[in-house]
Amino acid sequence: MEPLAIFILQFLWFLLAGSLIARFVLGVGLLVPNLSPGMPSEFAISTAAGDSLTALLAAAAFVGLRRGWAAARSLAWACTLVGSLDLLIAFPHAASSGAISHMAAQWYVPVFAGPPLVISLVACFILLARGRGAA
Repeated sequence: MEPLAIFILQFLWFLLAGSLIARFVLGVGLLVPNLSPGMPSEFAISTAAGDSLTALLAAAAFVGLRRGWAAARSLAWACTLVGSLDLLIAFPHAASSGAISHMAAQWYVPVFAGPPLVISLVACFILLARGRGAA
């Protein structure tokens, strides 16, 4: 297998894994009172929905790319766009809603997962913008 193909598959695998972690740990975890006591519901629900949709799109894109679906590239774009919008909305929304003060056990997720997530999203935009023929 070509190194580029291995790189892309590995990147997509970690994107899927990171998305699933975000879905189960950050997004949906914000709805668990013991993990984030007093979390404003408007922040928790919107973040859980955005993270879940991103994870679903990432899983569909990964499977589609692996199986050669015609819609796979569109799914990858959708995942990247939804994930980026979710991130761009969540951080300022956390500050304005006071959610940051209620992160409790969830604090480590945006601190440790946020930077690699931003890097991954930028890398996805670059790879998708280059198109199929780019090396």
